[in-house]
Amino acid sequence: RTALLVAADGARSRLREAAGIGWVGWSYPQVGIVATVLHARPHGGRATEHFLPSGPFAILPLADGPQGHRSSIVWTERAADVDALLGGEPDAVLAEIERRFTPQLGQLALEQGPSAHPLAFGIARRFHGERLALLGDAAHVIHPIAGQGLNLG
Repeated sequence: RTALLVAADGARSRLREAAGIGWVGWSYPQVGIVATVLHARPHGGRATEHFLPSGPFAILPLADGPQGHRSSIVWTERAADVDALLGGEPDAVLAEIERRFTPQLGQLALEQGPSAHPLAFGIARRFHGERLALLGDAAHVIHPIAGQGLNLG
């Protein structure tokens, strides 16, 4: 028996469900695409975000690895378009990334990914129960456009 149980077990929180705390939410018609890319020139620690008609495309600097200069991309695309964009050959996927990328970083190569994640909003009807507190995605899920999820947790 504990004085307080913290439920930080994600959007599909079993602890929230076991406590009988309801959830309200919906899916966005968008998918978040995440990948790690290698690039020829250093990023200088600068993040870049392009606001495109289908959604934002962010280039986030990572520490250099053994293979060279690296960045993470977080790309929002219409859900209806994702299979066509990511379902092809790796070279075609890389070409789609390059179309959206900052040319100052030079030649690109995929290091990891891409992986696609459906975007959704959700919020618990309450953030606490008897000796239970909900944190993070167990309490709410938001669109990641500004990277606020952890800060709001």
